[in-house]
Amino acid sequence: MVRKNYISLIFLTTITLFMSSASAVEKGDWIIRGGFTNINPISDNGEVVKVDDKSNATATFSYLVTDSIGFEVLAGLPFEHAIYDKALGTGIKIASAQHLPPTVTLQYYLNPKSNLRTYFGLGYNYTFFFKENTSGPLDGASLDIGSSTGLVYQLGFDWKFSENLILNLDVRKFNLES
Repeated sequence: MVRKNYISLIFLTTITLFMSSASAVEKGDWIIRGGFTNINPISDNGEVVKVDDKSNATATFSYLVTDSIGFEVLAGLPFEHAIYDKALGTGIKIASAQHLPPTVTLQYYLNPKSNLRTYFGLGYNYTFFFKENTSGPLDGASLDIGSSTGLVYQLGFDWKFSENLILNLDVRKFNLES
């Protein structure tokens, strides 16, 4: 098994619809965001393999415990990454694998009553890999990429357009090893 250190940045740009009759998001409210996420693995395996980035649909579900503190769960469709040879210098695809990165994050919202809300998050991630397949010169070989856990750091912005419409941008950094 090849040991890899993934530091993934996830850019999640969403238009958010949520149910709330209050004039601002407040304690007890749910925020449901749907969007598009890009995962861009950065490997520290030197010159062994290169892993491509992948984009897919994701959703987050946040519950506000107070006006300023919330818990968020990140969910999404599986991400499939192609793995390319670097060791032999061929650059050909030698494998692929799918993964899911479910994450739970504690968030702190600055200025919760503002139309532009900044928030920070610290979370925990459990990423599991499946459907590992080999190809090219490794076709038929066994590939097992182990699951990983790690901390997640988040910085986000909610820009309120109307009572029930928000534009969201957030960036996450995952520290994973597999």
